[in-house]
Amino acid sequence: MYIKIADCRMVDTRSRKVERVDIGVKDGVVDAVGEVKAKADKALDAHGDYVSPALVDLHSHVYHLGTSLGVDADEIARSWGTGVFVDAGSSGAGNFAGFRDHVIRRSGAKIYAFLNIGFGGIPFFGIHGDQQAGEIPDIRVADEDACADCIERNRGDIVGVKVRVSENANGTLGVEPLKAARRCARRAKVPLMVHFGRPQPTVKEVVSLLDKGDILTHAFRAEPNSIVEGGHVLREIAAARKRGVVMDIGHGSGSFSFDTARRALADGFKPDTISTDIHTLSLADPVVSLETTMTKLLGLGMSMAEVVLAATYSPAAAIGRPEHGSITVGRPADLVTLSLSAGRKKLRDAAGEAMEFDGEIRPVLRLKGNRVSRPGAG
Repeated sequence: MYIKIADCRMVDTRSRKVERVDIGVKDGVVDAVGEVKAKADKALDAHGDYVSPALVDLHSHVYHLGTSLGVDADEIARSWGTGVFVDAGSSGAGNFAGFRDHVIRRSGAKIYAFLNIGFGGIPFFGIHGDQQAGEIPDIRVADEDACADCIERNRGDIVGVKVRVSENANGTLGVEPLKAARRCARRAKVPLMVHFGRPQPTVKEVVSLLDKGDILTHAFRAEPNSIVEGGHVLREIAAARKRGVVMDIGHGSGSFSFDTARRALADGFKPDTISTDIHTLSLADPVVSLETTMTKLLGLGMSMAEVVLAATYSPAAAIGRPEHGSITVGRPADLVTLSLSAGRKKLRDAAGEAMEFDGEIRPVLRLKGNRVSRPGAG
């Protein structure tokens, strides 16, 4: 079976320029990018839409039915263009095996995990509605040995260590959970992803402990504890990026602000990766999808090429799985075409502010192997 998708716009991952290409897929494997000379059994016309690898969501919660915050990755993948979900600490060393055997192994989507330094992951999310209780009530719950051992046994599935440090997530312990997570990540030689929120600790304290390849998620959260002070990004944040810390959106139900985004972008500071922090309390509103989050950054001033790379190439690189970040000849086909719908679209940030945008990024075609589908069409 030979499938051709004609007239696509594709972002070159090296030059970051947009190219007009055709794509050929032979028996489920990418055969040609650019000019397709082979005769196609099935020909599709992208009509100038963007084509990209299936989207990579760097911050999601997909331990479905195993935690209170887990959503169904397969359901989202059928409705939208995300093909790779990176779970951000839903499970810890004490319950990762359940996540692996009952969700990761059974999913049609590709799922990786950041392992929570907390032994039980995030077990108390959503108590009393939208309230939270920290997963590390005692620093002994941050079991570094168990975390490192679990990573070693599951290198194919676990891509890093996750820790949450904020007022409502282990806040009384300050940076101690972060220090424990950092020691574990260095020992296992994997990246560290850090959630920060309302202090304590402050974002300045947090980034002082992050190194090249580590990820600061919720980077565009609102005050208090924003990365922006006045009209400029904090010098500690700028220094962290210079040494290679990845700045991730991690939208969620409380961690993305149009105001912070406007001020950061006006200061020339763009996120490295765009992710959803999708979970049971953020799925319906304000997150909806990774495409919706991309739409917000597009409307705030990033280019289409930039938002596509921030949801494909860059997150794939951040987890050390670059094969998911580009359309490469010889690799199994898993790609999506994206269009910008016509008309005005009102969207909300996590602080409740609403903005109108010119259109919305939507998936049009999904090609995985030899199977062509239209996301949302069943």
